[in-house]
Amino acid sequence: MNDIFGRVFTIFLAALILFGMPLIYMDERAKTARQMYVLTEATHFVDSVCNTGFVDGEMLRGLYASLSGRGAVYEIALLHEQPEYVQDEQSGRYVRCETFYDEETILACVEQEGRYLFARGDFFRVTVRQKAGVVLFSSLSDQTVGVQYGGTVKYEAY
Repeated sequence: MNDIFGRVFTIFLAALILFGMPLIYMDERAKTARQMYVLTEATHFVDSVCNTGFVDGEMLRGLYASLSGRGAVYEIALLHEQPEYVQDEQSGRYVRCETFYDEETILACVEQEGRYLFARGDFFRVTVRQKAGVVLFSSLSDQTVGVQYGGTVKYEAY
């Protein structure tokens, strides 16, 4: 009786490994493909913003549309970092300070004025995180599909 239980357990374990491991591998490959797609779209968006020096509604809608049709829900965060040089009262030297503007400020300006302008030398960053999506195994829910990409605004629109 004990020998039969061991053989049944071994056959069950072999079948589980034989069919389960390719599914886990396929899920990891799909996650890598999603990550590469999100990185490509974020890179395209940030590079176009850095080259033109502004964000408008059409560019934002294009980013949201490209990420929304992929079977997952993404959280997109925009960040504008503007460097300023302020003279220190004690030493008289100039100190670099940064002013940060988040997506609420950027989206409000786009809604009111039609576009959000950057100055040359500003830093623009986009963070995209997957919040929900198709999961092959519910016990292996891994939310590592997310990217962060940024660049310095060159403002090459002559």
